[in-house]
Amino acid sequence: MSHPSQQRTTTESTPLLPRTSDHTEDDSFTVSALLAEAKAMAPLAWPVSVGYLLQMSLGIAAVVAVGRVSTNALASLALATLYANVTGYSLFVGMAAAIDTLCSQAFGEYLAGTGEKKELGRHFSRTIFLMYSIAIPIAVMWWFTEPLLLLVGQDAEIAHLSAKFTKYLIPSLVPFILSESIKRLLMSQRIMTAQMFVIGLVAPLNCLLLYIFVVSEYRIGEDGIGAPICLTISHTVIAISLCLYTRYVQGGDSFAGWEWDQVLNIKKLKLVASLGFSGVLMTCSEWWAWEVVALAAGLISPTYLAAQTVVLNCASITYTIPLGFAIACSTRIGNALGSGQPHQARLAAWGAFGTGAVIALFNSSFLFFARNSLGGYFSNDPQVIKVVAEILPLAAAFQAADVIGCIAGGILRGAGRPEIGAYLNLLGYYVFGIPVGLWMCFSVGLKLFGLWIGLTVALFVVAIVELVMIWRLDWNKEAENSHERSLQH
Repeated sequence: MSHPSQQRTTTESTPLLPRTSDHTEDDSFTVSALLAEAKAMAPLAWPVSVGYLLQMSLGIAAVVAVGRVSTNALASLALATLYANVTGYSLFVGMAAAIDTLCSQAFGEYLAGTGEKKELGRHFSRTIFLMYSIAIPIAVMWWFTEPLLLLVGQDAEIAHLSAKFTKYLIPSLVPFILSESIKRLLMSQRIMTAQMFVIGLVAPLNCLLLYIFVVSEYRIGEDGIGAPICLTISHTVIAISLCLYTRYVQGGDSFAGWEWDQVLNIKKLKLVASLGFSGVLMTCSEWWAWEVVALAAGLISPTYLAAQTVVLNCASITYTIPLGFAIACSTRIGNALGSGQPHQARLAAWGAFGTGAVIALFNSSFLFFARNSLGGYFSNDPQVIKVVAEILPLAAAFQAADVIGCIAGGILRGAGRPEIGAYLNLLGYYVFGIPVGLWMCFSVGLKLFGLWIGLTVALFVVAIVELVMIWRLDWNKEAENSHERSLQH
C-alpha cells in the first residue's frame, strides 16, 4: 500500500488500480490466509443455506398436500411445476445474477469511498424493469398452457389440470421477481439473514394454508387447486415482508426510488441484459438438464420417475450447503473487486474452493452411507427404495463435481464473468452429458443409472475446466473491469 505522502495525479492513461506484484501475492497466499477467508465466509453462508432450504420446503409441502388428493392431481402439479420452472422461474433466478455482480461490486466501491450507495438501487431498478418486461409474454404463455401441453402429447386430463394450476401461478410472477431481486440486493451488502428470517416465518404459514385449502373440509375444489393459490399467497407475503425489512430494518438506504432517467439508461440496461443473459444460460442450462432427466425417467417407468424424484430431492437438499458458500463468496469477491482489492478477491475464490472440498466430502459421504435408508423417507414402494439405493452412490460421486461447479459459479458471478460458466454448462450438459446419458439409458440399457453417469462425467469435466479458467483469471484486470463498469454512462 502506498504511503499517504506518495500522492499522484490521475490521468486517462493512469491504471485504474495499482497492481500488486506477483511475488507479494504469492507470499501472502498461505494456508492460514485461506483458512481465515473460509472462516470469514461461514457467517455469511449458513443463513443463505438455511434460507434456501426453507424456500425449498414451500414446494415440497405443496407436493405432500396434493399427494393426499389424487394421483392425477399430483401428476398435474408436477407437470405444472416443471412447466413453470422451465418457462418462468428459472429465467428470473438466472436474470437476478446481474444483481450479484453489479450490486456487490458497487457496494465494494462504496466501502472504498469511490462510489455511492445509491448505485446499488439503480442496478436493482434496471434489473427489475427488465424482468417485469420479460414477465409479460411469459404470463401470456402460461395462460395458454393447455394447448401447448397437448401439442407435445401430454394426456388431455393431466394437461387440463396442469394448465389450471399454471394459471393460478401467474400472479406469483410479480412477488417472485421482487423477492428474488431484493434477496440479491441485500446479500450484495452482506445482509444474509433477511431471507432466512422471512421464509422461516412464511413456511409454517404455507403449511397451514395448504392444509386448509387442499386437505381440510374447507378445501378449494376437489382437485388440489388450492396448492398454487397457497404458493402465490406465500410468495406475496415473502415479497411484502422483504420490502418491509429493507425499508425499516436495513439495506433500504441503497434504494433512492425509481429514477427513470437512470433506469432507462440504454448503456446500463445493455450491461444488465448482458450479465443477466449469461446468468440465465448458467442457471437454466443446469436446471433444464434435470427436467430432461425427469422426462426420460418417466419414459422408463413410473418407478424410475419416482426414484429420480427422490434422488434429486436428496441431492437438492445437500446442494443448499455449497449454494450458501457460493453466494457468500460471490458477495465477497464482488465487494473486493469493487473496492480495488484484487488479491483479496483471489483469496476469497480459493478459500471458497477449499471449503467446497470439505463440503463435497461431507455431502458425498452422507448420500453414500445413507443410501439404504433415505428412500424410505419419501416412498413406501420397495422397488422405488431399491432403485434409490442403487443410484445414490453415483449421486454421491456427482456431489463432488456439483459442489465445485456451484462454488465456481459464485466466483464467476462475483468477478463479472458469468459467461464462462454459461458456455461451459451448455457444452457440458447438452453436447456431452444429456446425449451420452440418453444413449446409455436407452441404447445400452443402463436406464436411470446411465442418465446419471452421463451427467456426472459431464459435470466433472465442466468443474475441472472452470477450475483452470478461474486459476488463469487476471484478478487485477477484473478489478479494472469492475471499475470501468461503474463509469459507464
